Amino acid sequence: MRTITLGILILVVLILGIMAGYEIGKSFSNSTSSPNNSTNSQGFKVIKYSVYLDGINFVDYYYPENLPKITSDNQTFLEFGLTANREPIINGSLNVSWVVPLQGNFEPNITLWTQNVKLLGKGWAAAFRQTVGCAVGPTYANGVVYVASNAGPVYAINVFTGKVIWELCLPGTLSMWMPLVYKGLVFLGLGGAMFDYQQGMLNAYGGGHRGQYTGVNGLLAINATTGKPIWFILTKSQAMPTGIIIPKYNILVWDDGDGNIYAVNPFTGEILWKDYYDGSANMASLVCNDGIIVAGFSSAYPVNTSALVGIYANNGSIAWIIKLPKALTSSVGDTVPAAYDGYLVDSFLCYVKGKGPYLTNLSGEQYLLIANITTGKIITTIKVSSVLVHPSDTNNGYNALVYNGIIYLPTVSGRIDAFTLQGKLLWKSPVLVNNVLQSAPVLVSNYLIVTAGENIIVLNASNGNIINVFKTPFIIRQQPIVVGNTIIETTSTNWVFAIPVSQIITEKEFQLINFNQTTTTVCYITS
Repeated sequence: MRTITLGILILVVLILGIMAGYEIGKSFSNSTSSPNNSTNSQGFKVIKYSVYLDGINFVDYYYPENLPKITSDNQTFLEFGLTANREPIINGSLNVSWVVPLQGNFEPNITLWTQNVKLLGKGWAAAFRQTVGCAVGPTYANGVVYVASNAGPVYAINVFTGKVIWELCLPGTLSMWMPLVYKGLVFLGLGGAMFDYQQGMLNAYGGGHRGQYTGVNGLLAINATTGKPIWFILTKSQAMPTGIIIPKYNILVWDDGDGNIYAVNPFTGEILWKDYYDGSANMASLVCNDGIIVAGFSSAYPVNTSALVGIYANNGSIAWIIKLPKALTSSVGDTVPAAYDGYLVDSFLCYVKGKGPYLTNLSGEQYLLIANITTGKIITTIKVSSVLVHPSDTNNGYNALVYNGIIYLPTVSGRIDAFTLQGKLLWKSPVLVNNVLQSAPVLVSNYLIVTAGENIIVLNASNGNIINVFKTPFIIRQQPIVVGNTIIETTSTNWVFAIPVSQIITEKEFQLINFNQTTTTVCYITS
């Protein structure tokens, strides 16, 4: 009898054990494995986090020894370009120089890059930038530079040393989302710029939105210190435009390629409100001014529904819609709008020839739109240039900087034009590149800093005259940030560097020496 009882007891224990194991396995998709400590071949301590969110694995490598030796100063980076007028200047005394190659970078060899483009076409360069390189500039907060690479990893880098603090390996690509930083968290939108064949056909023949089913899409929250993922909102369409954090309402607002606009609790990921517009958000990062959030949407074929949409930040209801039926292809959804003192500034291509959806036999001209951001009333529209351009299959937006009432606008003519907020032309710079300019410049004192391919060009902000041309071994198409006396920038060839502003103003060429190779092996460490 005792033997039978003991057997039953053992059987019960086994069943309970199996059930417990099943429950543990079942819940693993929403849990984090224990941190795994190890030391890499270079002798650095590495903490590995492996996290499952919505069944998807995120792997992070954290190097605590590389943290900056400063206390957190509660700095934030709340939107694309740091401010609504898109002027990413952070005060301080930082004066450093370093270079970090990111995983999958193209070697600093402009001659070889040019040969590849000549052999394979301009589309090769665009594809590299949007699947491997960095398509947006870096962000900064609390001694740390955050970089999103389209190769998949997200990096946190010590601003003083250039050493990698953590690298989060993502199960997909990023594209146009600048990392946002708020109260100890980093936020990123996931979603590649390349689309599958089926979606391309839908866009061409009607009924489709740009950017569905491009891989793992959605919004991710990350611990800013360690890189450990916290929560994830999975979507079917890419979350490409950089969202915006509005501290007044303690919300994070973002949109996607399906035309959805979300407000979420930044700490929990809870969706607080959701709205919709029949278009696609491509790269038009959100802006907020006077309680109005502005989102840019491009057309959903076969009817052109391109528009700028104003949304009340407190409840998500639509305040106004500026419909732009003559906007060319993805242009309105690509341009990052700027806001300044109640003015909304946007620049895009408009149809001159052709109707779409096919890109063949299409051409357009660049226009500047200035509107009242509170009412959505258009103040003026100006034809910026008579130069006809064929629309790109990647980016047709032109991002303005607005400072002290002056609009500094990159143009299809390869120049920077300056306008007042009433639309009066102040000056045109000389032609800086034999191509279009798209990224907003940065204003430092009276120096206007323009990224133009392999060069960083310094203009006199008063008249547009060229002060200096600084040659680099990289391809640079992003707006840089300025921290103290240092410019920090990412590249289309998947590098990130810091260099004193004074060198860009006075010297002629980038000196690439003693660059940091830490990141080339991070994703291959085994624990």
